[in-house]
Amino acid sequence: MSNPKQIRFVVPAVPVSQPRPRATLADGGEHARMHEVTSIKSSDGTRKPHPIAAFKATVKLMASQAYLGSPLSCPLRVDAVFVFPRTQSQIWKTKPMPRMLHFKKPDRDNLDKAVLDALTGLLWVDDAQVCDGRITKVIAAGDEQPHVVVTVTPLT
Repeated sequence: MSNPKQIRFVVPAVPVSQPRPRATLADGGEHARMHEVTSIKSSDGTRKPHPIAAFKATVKLMASQAYLGSPLSCPLRVDAVFVFPRTQSQIWKTKPMPRMLHFKKPDRDNLDKAVLDALTGLLWVDDAQVCDGRITKVIAAGDEQPHVVVTVTPLT
């Protein structure tokens, strides 16, 4: 299959950033071991899956519906628009509620990392192929639901 001009899809989910790997001491404290965060501890002490797992699964599902070919092996541009929900203090009854820039956590690079990791092996062979792109973080307009818009453009 030839390279498509552009692959674009919408992920209908609240954006979740990739958590940083954690280190734990092993062998009586002599060696550190790195591991990916896969669960989080609840207030009652039980553990539940980290939200990143569900977010990545949704990204993969939407990408697989938008692109049916084999993984691309060329240089790529990936643009992503992360639309976050409005907080309660940002909801007004009478004033207009346009999109606003989101300039707080999570960091844009961790959001991008979550999307790139989820799509490795599905849209591209390795996320190192992504050599260009734009990341935008905004707060949803009043009539808008949280989502992520991903656009992949081959640069050949």
